[in-house]
Amino acid sequence: MTEIPEAGSVGTRSPGEEATRGDRAGDRRALVNARIDRLPSWGLSRVVLVLFGLCYMASYFDIAVFGVTLPTMSEDLGLSGTQLALPVTANLLGYVLGAFVLGRVADRLGRRPAMVGCIVSLATGSLLTALSWNVESLMAFRLLVGVGVGAQLALSAIWIGEVAPSEKRGRYIAMCLIWASFGNIVPGVLGVPLLDMPVHLGWRLLVGSAALMALLLLFFRDSLLPESPRWLAVGGRLDEAEAVVDGMERRVARRTGEPLPEPRVVPAERVVDGFKVKELFQGVLLRRTLTVFGFWTLFYVGAYGFVSYKTTLLHGLGMSLPNAVAMTAIGFSGGIVATLVQPFFVDRVERKMLVATGLGIFAGALVLLALAGNPALILLGDFIASGSIFFVATPAYAYTSEVFPTRARASAMGVAFGVGHLGGAIQPFIVVPLLSGSGARPVFWALAASLTVSMVIMLTGVRTSRRSLAELSQ
Repeated sequence: MTEIPEAGSVGTRSPGEEATRGDRAGDRRALVNARIDRLPSWGLSRVVLVLFGLCYMASYFDIAVFGVTLPTMSEDLGLSGTQLALPVTANLLGYVLGAFVLGRVADRLGRRPAMVGCIVSLATGSLLTALSWNVESLMAFRLLVGVGVGAQLALSAIWIGEVAPSEKRGRYIAMCLIWASFGNIVPGVLGVPLLDMPVHLGWRLLVGSAALMALLLLFFRDSLLPESPRWLAVGGRLDEAEAVVDGMERRVARRTGEPLPEPRVVPAERVVDGFKVKELFQGVLLRRTLTVFGFWTLFYVGAYGFVSYKTTLLHGLGMSLPNAVAMTAIGFSGGIVATLVQPFFVDRVERKMLVATGLGIFAGALVLLALAGNPALILLGDFIASGSIFFVATPAYAYTSEVFPTRARASAMGVAFGVGHLGGAIQPFIVVPLLSGSGARPVFWALAASLTVSMVIMLTGVRTSRRSLAELSQ
């Protein structure tokens, strides 16, 4: 029977580890990374995975709920024409602001305070959105929601990736995104009965229910969800980082009852005070920055153009509004299928190839919708397109969190997400004029073209699968 090490003893370290570990801070930082990467499984409580999953679920609920409620919301608030684009654009500009500002907070103050800010912003904004009285108030409150959602999508992937071993980063992010796929489908399911209520009430109840996310703050305590040890190590808080890793090692040893493998130490990340955005456009980071900027911008044109106006687009293909709402829910079940499949091979296939494959499938599904002439083909295209969003997002979140160094990971990913969401912010001015002037089918063609270019850009990216974060940060 394997003896479980006592707290503070770092008992799972082998003699080889003790010889490797020196007094120099660089050696200690390198060993923190190596000890995490050698873990055979998740080192924190499994409740943490559920917690991150619920955060994703709340964000994807919000992403989907606006498209489901837009027809009745527009009727209640008297929105028409270009006004339909304004709250969507405000929401996505909030993504830009939140991803950048809270990303900077995460790099300077820690991952946890930034995530708390995400939850407060999303929950408060959702409650206020349900109380909107005109287009101006709706825009302001959707901006606040966007601050929380934009930052959460970036920070959750970062935090998961930093506490996960290198060979299973994608798997754990994929497991959390299973919850996101359910978040996408819930608005359509609840929307059928709620949107039959009086026009001023049903959509407000549906949108405001996301405020329940505030309950997640009860679980943001150090005993359950410690600060990222990689961030602590790079910030010079080595004793705290090693204490977190000690606990992770003890938990894994208790689960497996077997000794941990020897760590493979790679050079420690370079420590530099502060991070300037201009560094993203210098040296080795330039290519990575341009790849993720181009990919996310054009992907979000397609994804948000489809999701934000999905019910309206299906209605534009000739379906009744109740049937369009129901089909929205059925179609989003494709996301559940995609997220259930991804954990089994997201770390076995090169990340950028998975992303590119998903983009190609997504574009093809939108072409099918553009050509569809009966409900069966519409349902098939909707199902594949909805599933493709998650097929792309799962490895893409992991990829973007991997290509930047720890000292700047949240800031850089925030900038990348922020710039990318500009694609989401401009898509209403593509979708709404086309939809109003030419109908739904040209919209699908335009979105498919955007996704095709995004696919080509992603193929130029660097390889990241199964590589240490420290190695990728060199």
